[in-house]
Parts: sequence; structure tokens; C-alpha cells
Amino acid sequence: DLLHASSSTNVLKVLGNSGDEVIATGFNDSATKKTVDGIAYSIYTHTDANTDSNAEFWIQKGVTLIGAQRGFVINGESAGDNSGYSVSNAGDVNGDGLDDLIVGAGRANLNGKSKAGKSYIVFGKQDADTIELSAIAAGKGGFVINGESAKDYSGHSVSSAGDVNGDGLDDLIVGTREAKSYIVFGKQDTNTIELSIIAVGTSTGGFVISGESMRNHARFSVSSAGDVNGDGLDDLIIGADSAGKSYVVFGKQDSAAIDLSVIVAGKNTIGFVIKGESRHDYSGYSVSSAGDVNGDGLDDLIIGANSANPSGKIKAGKSYVVFGKQGTDPIELSAIVAGTGGFVINGESANDYSGYSVSSAGDVNGDGLDDLIVGAYLAAPSGKSQAGKSYVVFGKKDNTNAIEL
Repeated sequence: DLLHASSSTNVLKVLGNSGDEVIATGFNDSATKKTVDGIAYSIYTHTDANTDSNAEFWIQKGVTLIGAQRGFVINGESAGDNSGYSVSNAGDVNGDGLDDLIVGAGRANLNGKSKAGKSYIVFGKQDADTIELSAIAAGKGGFVINGESAKDYSGHSVSSAGDVNGDGLDDLIVGTREAKSYIVFGKQDTNTIELSIIAVGTSTGGFVISGESMRNHARFSVSSAGDVNGDGLDDLIIGADSAGKSYVVFGKQDSAAIDLSVIVAGKNTIGFVIKGESRHDYSGYSVSSAGDVNGDGLDDLIIGANSANPSGKIKAGKSYVVFGKQGTDPIELSAIVAGTGGFVINGESANDYSGYSVSSAGDVNGDGLDDLIVGAYLAAPSGKSQAGKSYVVFGKKDNTNAIEL
């Protein structure tokens, strides 16, 4: 598959030249000669990663290469790690002018901690030599981020976080299956990051975000949110689909832990909560920055609710565009449907599950407004069962009219 929902920031830009990226995963790829030893491939569009004046692509095995460099493959470290389950562009983490990559291996074991998980930062490079994640773990060409505790499955979802602390280096967000997400600040060395140290709150290397409860799955989808409140620091969005909530955490320069229950309680300065229409809509299953859809200078958000039932169409799905704002008042997606603070995108047909994946698409049509792409992986175009559809929705300044796919 070209996209895992938890890495929804990485969707192919259909037109334009702003450097948007696609990630393909080789989970269970037989080329590894191991059943679940993952291989990760990424696809760049309009990104000159090796400064040779040509665009580069990384592609999944079996996809035809079109007019670009061959790229390279990244091999998992150990059998059963599931490396490549989640992948993302990492931005320029080490400040060398080349974009880097992050590869999640949620089932990796370390130091006796079963399935604590690992995430690997692979620095950008100009050759096409194969990368072994065992070398990355040893500090050659990148660094590894080790999970905190057994069965955390850290690396279950991974993403670039943008520049959260404003130091000029891009940061990272690593999600787990235990209602925690970790922000790891960009750095130039290749020393291993231990999330157990980040979690203590005394490290200068990042901070931890704890969910409202262990059952809220505040780890399932994580993404940079762009600069939602216009303070010059990139913000974060975390989806907790079982709770039907998404949380925006504002960028900050310190390493103090964030508790999402404080954001939900209101009267804070650290972010705001976005509440779904109905719990069983699973809003927050996919989340992403939307870019600046309405042209007001603030980055907007897109939130998928793939099990919503617009106009009685069972599980047609909905996606909500939430305009950037400077306050911390909670947002109700029912208000977005009514045209206050954003707009809704309604799925086309029952059982399409539109909003299963969502992302900014960049400025596809060149009108100065950022556009959107919404995936409906079970849609049946021209009667082709479960062939799937993806919809590009152009940016617009009004927020009163729903978009009908």
C-alpha cells in the first residue's frame, strides 16, 4: 500500500512543484527473504535530494520508475521488527540541507523489552547504496529512537513535526499504542535517543505527550499541523479515534511534558481539542496539516472520520477542514458541518470509508490556496469493487458550503 493512515502527511502531490512527498511501504515484502522483516521505500516528487538538478523517487518494489534516479532501499534490522509499518519524510533533522527520513518498526525488541519499538532516522544522502537499519542503529548515517517500555509499539506511527521549538532544525513525532506520543527535537549528532529519558521531562531532546486515558488510543495518527496559531512555531495534531477526538498541541521550546487532559479541560495556553460529531465516526483516525486552504495566513487542519454516515449513507465517511485559529477554545465538528470555522467534505457512497487517509496536496491548481487529498480505499469506481478512489479538493475561502464528493 502507498499509505498507512497513521502517516497521512505523505501523499503524492498530483500537480505543482512545491516538493510534496509520497511514502510507500514494503511491509511483508518477500524480497527480504523473511516473513515480516520490513523494507521501506519512499517516493519523492519534485525534490532534488542529491543536488544533481533532477527529481528523485524512491519506489515500492514492482512499481515502474519514471524519469528519475534509481533511489535506494532500506532493509529492516531484525526478523519480526515490521520496519516500514509507518514511514514519513522527516524534514531536515540535522541541518545539512538534505531532507531526512523516519522509518517506524513498532514490533522491534530492545534490551529485553518485547515490542518496545524503534524508529530510525535516515539522513539524506546522494548515493544509491542500500541502507541497513542495523547500521543506522550503530550511528552510521542516522540514529535510532528506542521505545520506552515493553509493548509500547513505539514507531506505530511516525511523522515530521516541523520545527516545533524554533531552532532551525526539523523535529519528529513518534506515536505508540499506549496513549503516548513523543516529540524528538532535531539534532546533528547520531547518538541514540531513549524515549524513557524524554519521558522523564528533564531532557533537552524533546518532550512527551500523554493521552487522556490508556484506552483513548491517542497515538493512532500523528502529524505536524503546520503553524496553526501563527506564532512562528510549528504545531502538532494527534488523533485519538476511539475517543473521537483530535488534539492540537502548540509548538514550544521547553521539554515539559504535555497532558492532553489539560487541553481538554480548557483555559490553557498549550493547545485545543477538536471533538467529533459521534463517537462511532472515528474522527481522528487520520489527521494532517491542510496547508493554508482559505488563504488567511494560518495553517489549517484536515481530520478524517471514515465511519461517519453523511445523509444516511452508512460509512461513506467524512473529512473536516478546520481553519487555523489563535485561541484555545474547543472545536466541535458539528459546528464545522454548520459552516463555522471550516467546512465538511462528505463521502460519496455507502461503505466508501472516505477520510481513511487525508493530507494537504499543496497548491495543485496554482490559485494560491492549498488543496487537499482524501482517500476512500473501499470505493468502487465504475463498479470495480474496493478499487478505491482518491479525491482532490481545491482550497476555498468560504466556509459555509459542504463539499460533496
